[in-house]
Amino acid sequence: MKIGFSVESDENRPETSAVTIPVSDTPAAVRSLVQIRFEEDGRVLTYYNDLFSLSPGDRVFVSGKLAGKPGTVESVTTRFKINLANYEKVISLASMEVAGTYERIIDKMVSYDPNAISPATFRNWCKAPRSEDEEFVFGDGYELDLSDITASEDIDKAVFDRAIDYCRNGNVAYLSIFGGIGTAFVKGTEWYEVNFRYDDGLLVEMYCECPYPGLCKHLLAVAITLEALTKNGLNMEKDFVMVDDAYFWRFVSKGVKKITL
Repeated sequence: MKIGFSVESDENRPETSAVTIPVSDTPAAVRSLVQIRFEEDGRVLTYYNDLFSLSPGDRVFVSGKLAGKPGTVESVTTRFKINLANYEKVISLASMEVAGTYERIIDKMVSYDPNAISPATFRNWCKAPRSEDEEFVFGDGYELDLSDITASEDIDKAVFDRAIDYCRNGNVAYLSIFGGIGTAFVKGTEWYEVNFRYDDGLLVEMYCECPYPGLCKHLLAVAITLEALTKNGLNMEKDFVMVDDAYFWRFVSKGVKKITL
């Protein structure tokens, strides 16, 4: 099995530049009726909000049948009279503030800046807040050697091929290692969080939230992405944050920014 994936250049990507916008205090909540477009199917639905001061472009999560699905505010009105029983509510607003210094490595934006996008921040961009009754248990994790990923006896070739496709398509949207603790977010059927430890070229104690009962494509895609980044200049001796280029520009364009590129 051959490891690797190529990325075609895109002449329309934004040129590197410095952007600085001052961060303002969080405004008080303003009751409103908001129209929200959901990413997965493009539906636009109306929700009641009494927790935040919302504006078009804000990234939110809601209650009801679409709970857990990220949406973008399209319009806001404060002129309304409604029966609350007929409306679900906005329950979470993702902070879109972005800071740090970034460079492009293949199709990813990478930062060694301690102020770069944290795992908690990116999680709020793609996943609804955890409920208080969620409980996680752990078994034995997987282990992969970045110098020879395919040496693992746990690899299924069909799963490995799907992982390669995930890498080509940018499904590994976020990846960070802080103090040897790794976190990644991979877009599959839904958003899955991957956790692991990095130990001198080894990825150990690897776990994924997905229901696949084996070494899944999400874990393999994270390892393959790391292997490709290290071959193209990523310094694994430093803590770092990586965000897929497409997701980086999508979120940066909507948020409060204090970044250098």
